[in-house]
Amino acid sequence: MALLPISSTRVSEPLKNQRLLNQLNSDQIALQRQFDQLSSGQRVTRVSDDPAAAGRAIILQRGISRADQLSRNAGVTQSFYAATDDALGRVDESLIEARGVTVEAAQSVLSSDERNALAVTIRRTLESVVAAGNTLFRDHQILGGYLQTAGSLTVDEADIVFGGSDAIARTKVGGGDLFAVGVNGTESLGLASTVIQGSPLQTGLDEKTRLSDLRGGQGARPGPIRVSDGGNFVDVDLTSAATVGDVIEILESINFDGRSLAVDILPDGLRIDFADGAPGTLAIEDAVGESLARDLSILNPLGVAAPPLVSTGLAPRITADARLSRLNGGAGINVAAGLQIQQGSRTFTADLSQAETIADVLIAINRSGADVRAELDAKTGGIAIRSLRSGVDYSIGENGGLAATALGLRTASEATKLSELDQGRGVVLNEFGPEFSILRPDGVQLDFELSGGESVGDVLNLIRDHPSNQDTLKVIPNLNPVGNGIELVAPPGPAALTVRAGNVGNAAELLGFLGKGQTEATGIVSGPIAILRGRDYLPKEAGGTIDTLLRLEAAVRDGNIPELERLQKRLDSDFDLATRVRGRVGVLSQNVEQLKDSAEDQSVALKAELSTEIDADLATVISELQQRQTSLEASLKLIGESARLTLLDFL
Repeated sequence: MALLPISSTRVSEPLKNQRLLNQLNSDQIALQRQFDQLSSGQRVTRVSDDPAAAGRAIILQRGISRADQLSRNAGVTQSFYAATDDALGRVDESLIEARGVTVEAAQSVLSSDERNALAVTIRRTLESVVAAGNTLFRDHQILGGYLQTAGSLTVDEADIVFGGSDAIARTKVGGGDLFAVGVNGTESLGLASTVIQGSPLQTGLDEKTRLSDLRGGQGARPGPIRVSDGGNFVDVDLTSAATVGDVIEILESINFDGRSLAVDILPDGLRIDFADGAPGTLAIEDAVGESLARDLSILNPLGVAAPPLVSTGLAPRITADARLSRLNGGAGINVAAGLQIQQGSRTFTADLSQAETIADVLIAINRSGADVRAELDAKTGGIAIRSLRSGVDYSIGENGGLAATALGLRTASEATKLSELDQGRGVVLNEFGPEFSILRPDGVQLDFELSGGESVGDVLNLIRDHPSNQDTLKVIPNLNPVGNGIELVAPPGPAALTVRAGNVGNAAELLGFLGKGQTEATGIVSGPIAILRGRDYLPKEAGGTIDTLLRLEAAVRDGNIPELERLQKRLDSDFDLATRVRGRVGVLSQNVEQLKDSAEDQSVALKAELSTEIDADLATVISELQQRQTSLEASLKLIGESARLTLLDFL
């Protein structure tokens, strides 16, 4: 901060004045900078003050903003976890109370009034669970889906319908994966649980099949390959290929001195041969570092295998865009007849007459009016049906065709195990005689023992193969062409086609021939045949905590001891589910707390570094301020002295 010296040489007056004014201006600017640092407390207020420090400060400020945002995210997530824990706590308390009522109601000596009083208690616990399921926090559902702003559980007559979703907000609270903000009703209360898991669907290849979908979703990575007819290898660039059709088009464009290739699509692979069909050598190998030929199972690097080269195992994964005409290994399926959805006492029909893809099937089922949600399960490759109405049974059957069977959705089939009937309790056999009898219209009685049978199909075979049922008047058993259940058909006669229960056991009832408490059922004559149609023998429960409580209320009121014992196990499972989820919420809350502390510590550390970069040292600033003031005073004095100089001062 030295004063600009007065030149000892002769200079012009304007130059001398300019140099003095520059000195004065410089002192004033420097002094103002010191005042700015004192008032703001910062040494760097603009990039030009210290470009290097300013660059580092910008990076530090970004880090501070990120750390502060992570801390805020963690705080919000903690709040949601706290609200979720409170809701699940109320569920636990309700289920514990319901468990106690179940044990008390299992006594067979209770009066009707006592059972009704206990049923009212179950209803109260149910209402508490529903209220917990409808809990809102910050205008969002805690268990019914994050984007839901209204109650997701509604009471419809005697049932409860779930109208929410599985949506869960996710946010960053640390450097790792996104954290879920709370839990949903499916994982905590079993809402919208999968009631019907369709069997895996299989689709065949076509030209539009994407390479990424091949091999059940493992895919085939596009890349260059090398092809030879026994001479030199030809490099074939398949890097841009996206579909099977692209691969075929490029391969068939290869020319070996007039010979070309022909590629055919098989249900599960490709067939590659020379177009003229003549013998020869066909070698295919991957370029260095590539894997397309291996992925397509057409690798034949030495040409040892004679053409045609046939690959297998390329069946693509099922997607919503999969065409029905390519299902069943490429043979296609016919679903034009549609399917029936039985929901409690109500029947709905899914119109599939215009369906061309799996997506069309899903839309038709979801628009059928039934309280279900159809989805494509990416893991199994089948259609999953989720129940939205608690307190009812579900089943999917035919509507005069084979659509439900073709889609793997028919709930009651010949493969159904006898041990699965009656909600898993199975058939009780008669040790002292036949389980049931069929009286043919011509008066012949057929007795059946099921001791060696394992499935419904075995029962149907027993009826078909009965020694006394091999004539032209025989009874023919099949699955009902509409809905579910077993249909018995026979030529009409003087007697009615009849099914009778044995003295002991419940096989006839569980197979759907008889209603609860019945010992005999008769068919009808329709035109040239006598028909007896049984009811669905494998209804599916909606599942979930609310469904359990609804069924428990009815069982308590009816005094159904076996049902109470079964539901008690379900109630224990529901309690374990809610408790495990609540425990997981607690663990996640602790993790979020740690991440929040870490973010806050990081913010403090970054702010300390930022302070070092841009904050002013007040002691240094004050010292420099005093020096600048002295310099300014000296400059002003020098200017004043120089203004009084005359020519005599230089003589």
